[in-house]
Amino acid sequence: MPLRICWRSKSPAAPLGALALLVLCASAAQAWEIRYSSGVTLHAPVQGQEFSFDFPLAPGSVGYIGKPADGAAKGAVRASFSIAMSGGAVFDFRTAADNTCAAPASVRLLLQRKGDNFSGAGPYAFYRWWSVARTVLRAGSFTLTVPLEPAQWRSVFGKTGEADPGAFADALANLGRVGVTFGGGCFYGHGVRLLRGRAAFTMTRFAVR
Repeated sequence: MPLRICWRSKSPAAPLGALALLVLCASAAQAWEIRYSSGVTLHAPVQGQEFSFDFPLAPGSVGYIGKPADGAAKGAVRASFSIAMSGGAVFDFRTAADNTCAAPASVRLLLQRKGDNFSGAGPYAFYRWWSVARTVLRAGSFTLTVPLEPAQWRSVFGKTGEADPGAFADALANLGRVGVTFGGGCFYGHGVRLLRGRAAFTMTRFAVR
């Protein structure tokens, strides 16, 4: 089994995307990493997969999964994945008391500009971009394809790229990380967990073009 390294550190607050505890687990054989999560690790790499994991039971949760990116993106982001559920699995996204909205537990695509400090302050409000399109978490196989157009992506405080096309274009030209986040209610990346049952997520293909 490949070497797995896990460590924890405090993280700055992020309005749309983070828990206070940063948990990062990296495998020597793969570039994907888990951040802003607890009670969950990536499985050992399997041929034909990008990554896979089991959703943790509360109080654990999974928030961000990403990998380094280098270079510019111009076309679209496409992710193909599957979710397997058993035992009457029930997802929960209310990982914080201030998450009072009713949007269901979902997965979204994420683009992150180089140099992001996760504060969401000043120019950093336009360093992370989430796809407007989402996939609600449920059993099945899915493909989420999102064009790299300003109207299709939202920033830390929920503004689309049309609010600052220059900042959006700058992020695409200077990508530092790409991936997916899990959330629901008011927040796109504050984490998802299980209240009961079992559920597994498998990313079979992820491409930025």
